[in-house]
Amino acid sequence: MKYENLILLEMLQSENITTTAEQSFLADEVFLLLQKAYSQVKGGLHFASADELVSKTSTWKVIYLDESIVGVVIYKAKRGLKMVALAITTELTKPFQNHTKTMLAYLFKVTFNNTWMEVSEGAEQFIVKHGGEKYFLSNTFASELTGKEIVGLCDDGYHYKRMINGVLKTKVILGNPKI
Repeated sequence: MKYENLILLEMLQSENITTTAEQSFLADEVFLLLQKAYSQVKGGLHFASADELVSKTSTWKVIYLDESIVGVVIYKAKRGLKMVALAITTELTKPFQNHTKTMLAYLFKVTFNNTWMEVSEGAEQFIVKHGGEKYFLSNTFASELTGKEIVGLCDDGYHYKRMINGVLKTKVILGNPKI
């Protein structure tokens, strides 16, 4: 890795936010970041407000550059920790965006043994790009893990279809849920 890249990466910090008080303090900024990230996603963000984000989640991994939040991964306590939202800011220069993505990929890799997620579209592409496909679970677990009605299982053995906010989506589960 180039020296300049190491300096940029060292400037990024991450923190686990697990208390309601800490989450409430950061909620507006985190919610705004998530709204921007999910504005183009079919089915959109699954939280109507910053207050709902705080009340329905358990752990946040927040990535900072100086004092600003530049990335976030949100988890819900469901069969272990389930990742339910993620975002990085688009307001960074390209080198910082790339390093924020690198940090997100690293966070996923070190937490896949303790967390799980249900992803599609851009999140799935990002995770596959960073080696996450080796953590894919059989689509036969989809109904049990999500607690949702599954419309259909795909032939690849991993993907499945379900309705989310009135939109039919193809999803995949990866990680290590507590079954």
